[in-house]
Amino acid sequence: MLESLQVLRAIAALMVVVFHLGAPLQRLGLEAPWPQSGAAGVDIFFVLSGFLMLVTTYKRDGYTGSFYHKRLVRIVPLYWIVTTASLALLLLAPQLVKSGKAEAWHIIASYLFLPARHPVLGTLEPLVVPGWTLNYEMFFYLLWGIALLLPQERRVVGVGVVIAALAVLGFAAPSDNPFFAFYTSSIMLEFVFGLGLGLWYLNGAPIPRGWGFVLIGCGFISLLSQGDVPPETRMLRWGVPAAMVVAGALVLERARPVPRVAVLALLGDASYSLYLVHGMVLSAVGQVFVRLAPSLPLSGPALYIACGVAAVGAAMVISVLVHLAVERPLLRVMSGRRATPGKVTAERPG
Repeated sequence: MLESLQVLRAIAALMVVVFHLGAPLQRLGLEAPWPQSGAAGVDIFFVLSGFLMLVTTYKRDGYTGSFYHKRLVRIVPLYWIVTTASLALLLLAPQLVKSGKAEAWHIIASYLFLPARHPVLGTLEPLVVPGWTLNYEMFFYLLWGIALLLPQERRVVGVGVVIAALAVLGFAAPSDNPFFAFYTSSIMLEFVFGLGLGLWYLNGAPIPRGWGFVLIGCGFISLLSQGDVPPETRMLRWGVPAAMVVAGALVLERARPVPRVAVLALLGDASYSLYLVHGMVLSAVGQVFVRLAPSLPLSGPALYIACGVAAVGAAMVISVLVHLAVERPLLRVMSGRRATPGKVTAERPG
Protein backbone atom coordinates (compact mmCIF):
# COMPACT_ATOMS: atom_id res chain seq x y z
CA MET A 1 0.00 0.00 0.00
CA LEU A 2 1.46 3.34 -1.10
CA GLU A 3 -0.10 5.85 1.26
CA SER A 4 1.74 8.75 -0.35
CA LEU A 5 -0.23 8.19 -3.55
CA GLN A 6 -3.49 8.33 -1.61
CA VAL A 7 -2.39 11.70 -0.24
CA LEU A 8 -1.48 12.91 -3.74
CA ARG A 9 -4.86 11.80 -5.05
CA ALA A 10 -6.59 13.82 -2.34
CA ILE A 11 -4.39 16.88 -2.95
CA ALA A 12 -4.74 16.70 -6.75
CA ALA A 13 -8.53 16.39 -6.55
CA LEU A 14 -8.75 19.33 -4.14
CA MET A 15 -6.55 21.40 -6.44
CA VAL A 16 -9.06 20.88 -9.25
CA VAL A 17 -11.96 21.69 -6.91
CA VAL A 18 -10.36 24.97 -5.86
CA PHE A 19 -9.64 25.79 -9.50
CA HIS A 20 -13.32 25.37 -10.40
CA LEU A 21 -14.37 27.37 -7.34
CA GLY A 22 -13.54 30.53 -9.26
CA ALA A 23 -16.70 30.35 -11.41
CA PRO A 24 -19.27 30.46 -8.56
CA LEU A 25 -17.27 33.13 -6.74
CA GLN A 26 -17.26 35.32 -9.84
CA ARG A 27 -21.02 34.90 -10.15
CA LEU A 28 -21.19 36.08 -6.55
CA GLY A 29 -19.35 39.25 -7.52
CA LEU A 30 -15.64 38.48 -7.21
CA GLU A 31 -13.78 40.61 -9.72
CA ALA A 32 -10.19 39.65 -8.90
CA PRO A 33 -8.59 37.06 -11.20
CA TRP A 34 -8.86 33.55 -9.79
CA PRO A 35 -5.68 31.40 -9.59
CA GLN A 36 -5.47 28.94 -12.46
CA SER A 37 -2.71 26.68 -11.15
CA GLY A 38 -5.16 24.36 -9.39
CA ALA A 39 -5.86 22.86 -12.81
CA ALA A 40 -2.42 21.23 -12.55
CA GLY A 41 -4.00 18.62 -10.29
CA VAL A 42 -4.99 16.93 -13.54
CA ASP A 43 -1.33 16.61 -14.52
CA ILE A 44 -0.57 14.89 -11.21
CA PHE A 45 -3.40 12.46 -11.93
CA PHE A 46 -2.00 11.66 -15.38
CA VAL A 47 1.47 10.90 -14.03
CA LEU A 48 -0.06 8.76 -11.27
CA SER A 49 -2.10 6.87 -13.85
CA GLY A 50 0.94 5.98 -15.92
CA PHE A 51 2.75 4.81 -12.80
CA LEU A 52 -0.14 2.66 -11.58
CA MET A 53 -0.81 1.06 -14.93
CA LEU A 54 2.77 -0.12 -15.10
CA VAL A 55 3.24 -1.40 -11.56
CA THR A 56 -0.13 -3.20 -11.42
CA THR A 57 0.43 -5.03 -14.72
CA TYR A 58 4.18 -5.60 -14.46
CA LYS A 59 5.28 -8.98 -15.81
CA ARG A 60 1.67 -10.02 -16.44
CA ASP A 61 1.27 -11.78 -19.77
CA GLY A 62 -2.03 -12.47 -21.49
CA TYR A 63 -3.62 -9.83 -19.32
CA THR A 64 -5.13 -7.50 -21.92
CA GLY A 65 -8.71 -8.76 -21.62
CA SER A 66 -8.69 -8.62 -17.82
CA PHE A 67 -7.07 -5.19 -17.92
CA TYR A 68 -9.78 -3.74 -20.16
CA HIS A 69 -12.53 -5.33 -18.07
CA LYS A 70 -11.15 -3.88 -14.83
CA ARG A 71 -10.70 -0.44 -16.34
CA LEU A 72 -14.24 -0.34 -17.71
CA VAL A 73 -15.72 -1.60 -14.43
CA ARG A 74 -13.77 0.98 -12.50
CA ILE A 75 -14.39 4.03 -14.70
CA VAL A 76 -17.64 3.69 -16.62
CA PRO A 77 -20.53 3.07 -14.16
CA LEU A 78 -20.07 6.08 -11.90
CA TYR A 79 -19.19 8.33 -14.81
CA TRP A 80 -22.33 7.33 -16.70
CA ILE A 81 -24.43 7.90 -13.57
CA VAL A 82 -23.05 11.42 -13.10
CA THR A 83 -23.36 12.13 -16.84
CA THR A 84 -27.00 11.00 -16.79
CA ALA A 85 -27.67 13.19 -13.76
CA SER A 86 -26.11 16.16 -15.56
CA LEU A 87 -28.18 15.46 -18.69
CA ALA A 88 -31.38 15.17 -16.67
CA LEU A 89 -30.63 18.49 -14.98
CA LEU A 90 -29.93 20.10 -18.34
CA LEU A 91 -33.20 18.85 -19.84
CA LEU A 92 -35.49 19.28 -16.84
CA ALA A 93 -34.09 22.43 -15.23
CA PRO A 94 -31.95 24.22 -17.83
CA GLN A 95 -32.15 27.47 -15.86
CA LEU A 96 -29.90 25.86 -13.23
CA VAL A 97 -27.19 24.98 -15.74
CA LYS A 98 -25.11 28.07 -16.37
CA SER A 99 -23.01 26.69 -19.22
CA GLY A 100 -25.00 23.87 -20.77
CA LYS A 101 -26.95 23.10 -23.93
CA ALA A 102 -28.36 19.80 -25.18
CA GLU A 103 -26.77 18.76 -28.46
CA ALA A 104 -27.13 15.19 -29.75
CA TRP A 105 -23.54 14.43 -30.81
CA HIS A 106 -22.08 16.09 -27.74
CA ILE A 107 -24.30 13.92 -25.52
CA ILE A 108 -23.41 10.71 -27.38
CA ALA A 109 -19.70 11.52 -27.34
CA SER A 110 -19.91 12.23 -23.60
CA TYR A 111 -21.06 8.66 -22.96
CA LEU A 112 -18.53 7.14 -25.37
CA PHE A 113 -15.46 8.97 -24.00
CA LEU A 114 -14.90 10.71 -27.33
CA PRO A 115 -13.84 14.34 -27.80
CA ALA A 116 -16.55 16.71 -28.98
CA ARG A 117 -16.85 20.46 -28.85
CA HIS A 118 -18.93 21.75 -25.97
CA PRO A 119 -21.96 23.53 -27.51
CA VAL A 120 -21.57 26.52 -25.16
CA LEU A 121 -17.92 26.64 -24.09
CA GLY A 122 -16.49 25.61 -27.48
CA THR A 123 -13.83 23.47 -25.81
CA LEU A 124 -13.33 19.72 -26.18
CA GLU A 125 -15.21 18.86 -22.99
CA PRO A 126 -18.12 16.49 -22.29
CA LEU A 127 -21.33 17.11 -20.36
CA VAL A 128 -19.43 16.52 -17.12
CA VAL A 129 -16.70 19.01 -17.93
CA PRO A 130 -13.86 17.40 -15.92
CA GLY A 131 -14.53 14.22 -17.90
CA TRP A 132 -12.24 15.47 -20.69
CA THR A 133 -9.41 13.93 -18.71
CA LEU A 134 -11.17 10.55 -18.75
CA ASN A 135 -11.21 10.70 -22.55
CA TYR A 136 -7.43 10.83 -22.39
CA GLU A 137 -7.36 8.11 -19.73
CA MET A 138 -9.44 5.79 -21.89
CA PHE A 139 -7.17 6.33 -24.89
CA PHE A 140 -4.13 5.64 -22.75
CA TYR A 141 -5.77 2.47 -21.40
CA LEU A 142 -6.42 1.38 -24.98
CA LEU A 143 -2.75 1.83 -25.87
CA TRP A 144 -1.50 0.17 -22.68
CA GLY A 145 -3.82 -2.81 -23.14
CA ILE A 146 -2.35 -3.35 -26.60
CA ALA A 147 1.15 -2.93 -25.19
CA LEU A 148 0.46 -5.76 -22.74
CA LEU A 149 0.56 -8.08 -25.75
CA LEU A 150 4.25 -7.20 -26.17
CA PRO A 151 7.17 -8.57 -24.17
CA GLN A 152 7.64 -6.70 -20.88
CA GLU A 153 10.78 -4.87 -21.98
CA ARG A 154 9.07 -3.39 -25.07
CA ARG A 155 5.87 -2.09 -23.51
CA VAL A 156 6.98 1.30 -22.22
CA VAL A 157 9.04 1.99 -25.32
CA GLY A 158 6.15 1.03 -27.59
CA VAL A 159 3.61 3.25 -25.87
CA GLY A 160 6.15 6.05 -25.48
CA VAL A 161 6.96 6.03 -29.20
CA VAL A 162 3.29 6.10 -30.21
CA ILE A 163 2.41 8.97 -27.86
CA ALA A 164 5.55 10.92 -28.77
CA ALA A 165 4.81 10.46 -32.48
CA LEU A 166 1.27 11.76 -31.99
CA ALA A 167 2.60 14.78 -30.08
CA VAL A 168 5.13 15.55 -32.82
CA LEU A 169 2.40 15.23 -35.44
CA GLY A 170 0.19 17.64 -33.55
CA PHE A 171 3.04 20.14 -33.27
CA ALA A 172 4.08 19.82 -36.92
CA ALA A 173 0.60 19.84 -38.46
CA PRO A 174 -1.93 21.47 -36.11
CA SER A 175 -5.57 21.04 -37.04
CA ASP A 176 -8.99 22.22 -35.85
CA ASN A 177 -10.40 18.73 -36.24
CA PRO A 178 -11.51 17.72 -32.71
CA PHE A 179 -10.18 14.17 -32.91
CA PHE A 180 -6.84 15.18 -34.39
CA ALA A 181 -6.35 18.09 -31.98
CA PHE A 182 -7.29 15.99 -28.97
CA TYR A 183 -5.24 12.88 -29.61
CA THR A 184 -2.12 14.71 -30.74
CA SER A 185 -1.86 16.80 -27.58
CA SER A 186 1.51 16.64 -25.86
CA ILE A 187 -0.27 16.33 -22.48
CA MET A 188 -0.40 12.57 -23.08
CA LEU A 189 3.36 12.43 -22.55
CA GLU A 190 2.58 12.83 -18.86
CA PHE A 191 1.37 9.20 -18.86
CA VAL A 192 4.80 8.24 -20.19
CA PHE A 193 6.42 10.14 -17.31
CA GLY A 194 4.42 7.91 -14.98
CA LEU A 195 5.46 4.77 -16.85
CA GLY A 196 9.09 5.79 -16.46
CA LEU A 197 8.64 6.38 -12.74
CA GLY A 198 7.09 2.93 -12.48
CA LEU A 199 10.17 1.34 -14.03
CA TRP A 200 12.41 3.23 -11.62
CA TYR A 201 10.27 2.31 -8.61
CA LEU A 202 10.42 -1.39 -9.45
CA ASN A 203 13.98 -1.69 -10.72
CA GLY A 204 15.92 1.54 -10.19
CA ALA A 205 18.62 2.43 -7.71
CA PRO A 206 17.37 3.94 -4.43
CA ILE A 207 17.59 7.71 -3.92
CA PRO A 208 18.29 9.28 -0.49
CA ARG A 209 15.06 10.13 1.34
CA GLY A 210 15.88 13.82 1.59
CA TRP A 211 15.62 14.16 -2.15
CA GLY A 212 11.99 13.13 -1.89
CA PHE A 213 11.16 16.28 0.07
CA VAL A 214 13.21 18.38 -2.36
CA LEU A 215 11.37 16.98 -5.38
CA ILE A 216 7.94 17.43 -3.80
CA GLY A 217 8.70 20.96 -2.63
CA CYS A 218 10.20 22.12 -5.91
CA GLY A 219 7.45 20.43 -7.90
CA PHE A 220 4.61 22.06 -5.98
CA ILE A 221 6.31 25.46 -5.95
CA SER A 222 6.68 25.27 -9.72
CA LEU A 223 3.08 24.12 -10.23
CA LEU A 224 1.49 26.72 -8.01
CA SER A 225 3.61 29.70 -9.01
CA GLN A 226 3.09 29.66 -12.77
CA GLY A 227 -0.58 30.55 -13.11
CA ASP A 228 -2.29 29.51 -16.33
CA VAL A 229 -0.18 27.91 -19.04
CA PRO A 230 -0.93 27.47 -22.76
CA PRO A 231 -1.75 23.93 -23.98
CA GLU A 232 1.36 23.88 -26.15
CA THR A 233 3.70 24.07 -23.15
CA ARG A 234 1.55 22.46 -20.46
CA MET A 235 3.43 19.17 -20.62
CA LEU A 236 6.69 20.97 -19.79
CA ARG A 237 5.46 23.65 -17.39
CA TRP A 238 2.98 21.53 -15.43
CA GLY A 239 3.73 17.96 -16.51
CA VAL A 240 7.39 17.96 -15.51
CA PRO A 241 6.73 19.48 -12.04
CA ALA A 242 3.84 17.01 -11.56
CA ALA A 243 6.26 14.18 -12.33
CA MET A 244 8.67 15.66 -9.76
CA VAL A 245 5.94 15.61 -7.11
CA VAL A 246 5.06 11.97 -7.82
CA ALA A 247 8.74 11.03 -7.99
CA GLY A 248 9.34 12.67 -4.61
CA ALA A 249 6.48 10.72 -3.05
CA LEU A 250 7.89 7.49 -4.45
CA VAL A 251 11.37 8.31 -3.15
CA LEU A 252 9.87 8.65 0.32
CA GLU A 253 7.97 5.36 -0.06
CA ARG A 254 11.05 3.43 -1.09
CA ALA A 255 13.06 4.84 1.78
CA ARG A 256 10.41 4.36 4.47
CA PRO A 257 6.66 3.62 4.27
CA VAL A 258 4.61 6.81 4.56
CA PRO A 259 2.24 6.64 7.57
CA ARG A 260 -1.48 6.45 6.92
CA VAL A 261 -3.56 9.57 7.63
CA ALA A 262 -7.16 8.38 7.86
CA VAL A 263 -8.84 11.56 6.57
CA LEU A 264 -6.51 11.90 3.59
CA ALA A 265 -6.75 8.17 2.86
CA LEU A 266 -10.55 8.39 2.78
CA LEU A 267 -10.44 11.47 0.58
CA GLY A 268 -7.95 9.69 -1.66
CA ASP A 269 -10.35 6.74 -1.94
CA ALA A 270 -13.14 9.17 -2.80
CA SER A 271 -11.04 11.23 -5.23
CA TYR A 272 -12.80 9.83 -8.31
CA SER A 273 -16.21 10.70 -6.86
CA LEU A 274 -14.91 14.12 -5.83
CA TYR A 275 -13.53 14.71 -9.30
CA LEU A 276 -16.86 13.90 -10.96
CA VAL A 277 -19.42 15.49 -8.62
CA HIS A 278 -17.65 18.61 -7.40
CA GLY A 279 -18.78 20.73 -10.36
CA MET A 280 -22.46 20.28 -9.60
CA VAL A 281 -21.91 20.81 -5.87
CA LEU A 282 -19.90 24.01 -6.34
CA SER A 283 -22.51 25.35 -8.74
CA ALA A 284 -25.37 24.53 -6.37
CA VAL A 285 -23.71 26.11 -3.33
CA GLY A 286 -22.73 29.14 -5.38
CA GLN A 287 -26.30 29.68 -6.56
CA VAL A 288 -27.56 29.39 -2.98
CA PHE A 289 -25.13 32.10 -1.89
CA VAL A 290 -26.11 34.34 -4.82
CA ARG A 291 -29.74 34.18 -3.71
CA LEU A 292 -28.99 34.58 -0.01
CA ALA A 293 -26.27 37.23 -0.34
CA PRO A 294 -28.60 40.26 0.09
CA SER A 295 -29.84 38.93 3.43
CA LEU A 296 -26.49 37.72 4.79
CA PRO A 297 -24.50 39.88 7.25
CA LEU A 298 -21.46 39.39 5.03
CA SER A 299 -19.95 41.23 2.12
CA GLY A 300 -16.79 41.38 0.07
CA PRO A 301 -13.98 39.04 1.11
CA ALA A 302 -15.93 37.61 4.06
CA LEU A 303 -18.76 36.54 1.73
CA TYR A 304 -16.36 34.96 -0.75
CA ILE A 305 -14.52 33.09 1.99
CA ALA A 306 -17.77 31.81 3.47
CA CYS A 307 -18.98 30.64 0.07
CA GLY A 308 -15.64 29.01 -0.74
CA VAL A 309 -15.42 27.14 2.54
CA ALA A 310 -19.04 25.99 2.29
CA ALA A 311 -18.67 24.89 -1.34
CA VAL A 312 -15.41 22.97 -0.91
CA GLY A 313 -16.62 21.41 2.34
CA ALA A 314 -19.89 20.33 0.74
CA ALA A 315 -18.02 18.87 -2.24
CA MET A 316 -15.81 16.78 0.05
CA VAL A 317 -18.70 15.54 2.19
CA ILE A 318 -20.94 14.66 -0.75
CA SER A 319 -18.12 12.96 -2.64
CA VAL A 320 -17.34 10.74 0.35
CA LEU A 321 -21.04 9.85 0.62
CA VAL A 322 -21.17 9.06 -3.10
CA HIS A 323 -18.03 6.95 -2.76
CA LEU A 324 -19.41 4.96 0.18
CA ALA A 325 -23.01 4.63 -1.00
CA VAL A 326 -22.60 4.35 -4.78
CA GLU A 327 -19.06 3.95 -6.04
CA ARG A 328 -17.82 1.25 -3.66
CA PRO A 329 -20.97 -0.94 -3.89
CA LEU A 330 -20.91 -0.64 -7.69
CA LEU A 331 -17.29 -1.74 -7.80
CA ARG A 332 -18.00 -4.66 -5.49
CA VAL A 333 -21.00 -5.88 -7.50
CA MET A 334 -19.54 -5.41 -10.97
CA SER A 335 -16.13 -6.83 -10.17
CA GLY A 336 -17.58 -9.81 -8.35
CA ARG A 337 -15.37 -9.38 -5.35
CA ARG A 338 -15.21 -7.49 -2.12
CA ALA A 339 -13.85 -3.97 -2.47
CA THR A 340 -10.79 -3.18 -0.38
CA PRO A 341 -10.83 0.39 0.98
CA GLY A 342 -7.63 2.33 0.64
CA LYS A 343 -5.80 -0.23 -1.44
CA VAL A 344 -3.63 1.45 -4.07
CA THR A 345 -4.29 -0.48 -7.26
CA ALA A 346 -5.18 0.25 -10.82
CA GLU A 347 -8.80 0.44 -9.77
CA ARG A 348 -8.77 4.22 -9.70
CA PRO A 349 -8.28 6.69 -12.48
CA GLY A 350 -4.98 8.40 -12.13
